[in-house]
Amino acid sequence: MKRKAINIWFLLAALTLALPMLTACSDEPDSENFRTFDDEMMSTYLQNRPQYSEFAEIVTRSGMMNLLSTYGSYTCFAPNNDAVDRYLANHGLRSIDDLTDADCDTIARTHLLDVLYSTFDIPIEKAEGTSVLPQPNMNDRYLEVSLDEDTEGRQVICINGDAHIYFELKDDSVVNGIVQPIDRVLESSNRMLPDIIKMNPGVSIFYEALQKTGLRDSLFRYKDENYQQVMDNTGKQAFWKDYTTGDNIRESARSPKEKLIGYTAFVVSDSILKAKYNITTLEELYQEACRIYDPIFGGESEDYHALANATDRRNPLNRLISYHLLNRNVHGYNLLTVINDYGVRTNRINPMEWYGTLLPYAMLKVEKLRMAAYMYGGSNGDIFLNRRVDDRYMIPGVKVLPDIPNGYSGNAMNGYYFCIDGLLKYDKEMTEEVMNCRMRMDMSTIFPEVMTNNMRMNYKSDAALTQNDPAWDHEETLGTNYFFPDGYLDGVTVGNNGYFIYRRPRLGFYSYCGDEFICQDNFDVTFRIPPVPTEGDYQVRLGYAAMSIRGIAQVYFGTEGNLQPQGIPLDMRRDLSHETILGSTYWSAHADYDKLTEEEKSEELKELKNKGFYRGCQGGQTNWNLDNIKNQSGTLMSNMAPTLRIVLCTVHMRPNEDYYLRFRCVSEGLGNNEIMLDYLEIVPKSVYGVTDEGVMEDPN
Repeated sequence: MKRKAINIWFLLAALTLALPMLTACSDEPDSENFRTFDDEMMSTYLQNRPQYSEFAEIVTRSGMMNLLSTYGSYTCFAPNNDAVDRYLANHGLRSIDDLTDADCDTIARTHLLDVLYSTFDIPIEKAEGTSVLPQPNMNDRYLEVSLDEDTEGRQVICINGDAHIYFELKDDSVVNGIVQPIDRVLESSNRMLPDIIKMNPGVSIFYEALQKTGLRDSLFRYKDENYQQVMDNTGKQAFWKDYTTGDNIRESARSPKEKLIGYTAFVVSDSILKAKYNITTLEELYQEACRIYDPIFGGESEDYHALANATDRRNPLNRLISYHLLNRNVHGYNLLTVINDYGVRTNRINPMEWYGTLLPYAMLKVEKLRMAAYMYGGSNGDIFLNRRVDDRYMIPGVKVLPDIPNGYSGNAMNGYYFCIDGLLKYDKEMTEEVMNCRMRMDMSTIFPEVMTNNMRMNYKSDAALTQNDPAWDHEETLGTNYFFPDGYLDGVTVGNNGYFIYRRPRLGFYSYCGDEFICQDNFDVTFRIPPVPTEGDYQVRLGYAAMSIRGIAQVYFGTEGNLQPQGIPLDMRRDLSHETILGSTYWSAHADYDKLTEEEKSEELKELKNKGFYRGCQGGQTNWNLDNIKNQSGTLMSNMAPTLRIVLCTVHMRPNEDYYLRFRCVSEGLGNNEIMLDYLEIVPKSVYGVTDEGVMEDPN
């Protein structure tokens, strides 16, 4: 059935009137909001109902039924016998006896999640679009969710494009979870990204370009088979790092179980190529690529400058298509920017991300529209690429379509593709105007592996956001913290037996986007930073939260093999009120930034810049409760003494060159002996070097 655009608020109202539901994920389903079966585990629910007998047999053969007999918080999308029979017929099978045990395991794990999702909790950010559930299923794949109508014309939630949750049966609560009955068996494609794109006849020219450039063959990797998980001394389980951080919080981080490799493609359909550029053939697309890149790179007389030589990385078509490809798997529309706008004050800034592409040294800007003042060309919730609409520019960028036309799925085993409404161009307008700005990047987005391997923003439920992990918990009860062994992250070196740790988000963190990286023990961490768009002078800044338990690091910057120390060591125990920064003036006159006059702000900015510091960003907020997220009422980072930014270095940088930062411990035995890395800013002189009287850098 064709998916329809439905107002999300109308849907929620209709569902609420039809059947009251949970308002938030919880480990204990509220019996007032569900049809509950207090004496049944999920296992007995399936076994006691004849309409699910075939799925129950599949779960039993998979070995998962015992799990569903234990206490926990599970969601089961349960297909009835009609759905299973339809699945078997479509695959040429006579009965479930024809399924192998491996088939049963895949089917069972595809339908199970170890987190609760009522229909109210399923996040659909765009009523006409496809999102994904924030947590993957037990097969470690993301499930797509969208809105549709059932055969009675009722608005229902659709899973993976064609499986409807039955309107009258939704949200059955059992002792250990929620059952969502569905009318189709969920299938996870084992196809790689190029093959998923090939299946859509509406993007044939783009796919032909993938083939011609040889980039298609670059998108088939799925897993680094050489990665060996760090094991404990028994050799039987993941190695866990137990550590103390923050206000005596005792946590555990584990080594990644595997290293997946992924990609994201932004694809332009044949219809848009024709309508916008009058392109109907690959040759015409190549000529358009020449018009874009010849003025920048030249090469008309070079041997690589012909469609026949499109596999050459310098070829215009190769450059064009490469810039439409990311070296990470962004698993769904709602994950293109930080999920639920977490930690972003959206009445101050639009949520933005900066991602590397397969065009070397070329970044892509992703922006979600939230600010009413800068909604030009779009509407609330739309996502655009390479857009800059502000007080200086009106560059609308390219829109990401929330759905792939004609009902196709973009979800491949090793990646995801989105359709966009125009070609992406890494030209002078991009480098000199769109990207001539402060590039702020959450640390979890700098390393592609963090997003590809489902680590960023991982938490089991909204309830998990409100809690710290149980002390030294190895069960991943609420979510997972990770430490990265040397070599796991591309461009990162972890030396001296130190630890580089990613902490999952939770409420109350003094962190942009709610998550953070920390370095602990005798750390010595070096990582490659994102490239700059043009040659010039830049400030490289670090956003962090100062705490008394933190330590001291010497910072280095430079090219590989030539990193130079930058100033005195960074002491992360000192916040804005420290005597070496603003001192007691902060508390007596400057605690609330918004209450300062423009003159006071200007004077303070000069003082801070002279000392190499800035307040925390006004576009970031600390969420103390779930209402802060919903109504944008968290504490601004600019109004907190511990959340500040330091200028790590002011340096001359060139495009097409790799630069690195190194943080080396010089405080062994001090506090928790850690430093915190929250977000990175790369700021051109056109922004930080404003000298006109009364003109200041945007504090957001």
